[in-house]
Amino acid sequence: MLLDKETNASVFYLSGNGGGKSERTCTLSAGKGLFIPVSPFEISDKEAPNRSIEDLHKIAKKDQDSVTSLYLKIGNKEYSRQNLEQYRTPTEDFEVIFPNNAIFGATEGSSKAVADGYYIITEPLEKGNYTILYKSSLICPEIDCIEPNFAQDIKYNLIVE
Repeated sequence: MLLDKETNASVFYLSGNGGGKSERTCTLSAGKGLFIPVSPFEISDKEAPNRSIEDLHKIAKKDQDSVTSLYLKIGNKEYSRQNLEQYRTPTEDFEVIFPNNAIFGATEGSSKAVADGYYIITEPLEKGNYTILYKSSLICPEIDCIEPNFAQDIKYNLIVE
């Protein structure tokens, strides 16, 4: 992936992988911080039809309350679950527009959604090479859990020019 050097975005988003293990290499411009979704969760009324916004918030909260591990390593600096717990961020509801053939079985069109999770925004990066590793897992055994077992393990090799 290459971030257009002409973009005005001050943050480069490192995407999750939907679960499993991934390794990615990206090139981006110096001076951009990173947005790292260490343990993300989003739910919309398209993915959970006939649920109120309050229900969506409860689902998102239950999901992230079930997190069993969090880990982040930026270069040689490691951050444990205890370090990362202060960065949990639930959102207010927001609107999303799903395209045709959207992920998660969502139908095309506008939808209300909420999110909850552990998200990090770093300081802007200087030129150089960086390795970012982040992992999270959860176990939510209750019957109304959307994602009863989830784990992601993602490594980014960043080339900052």
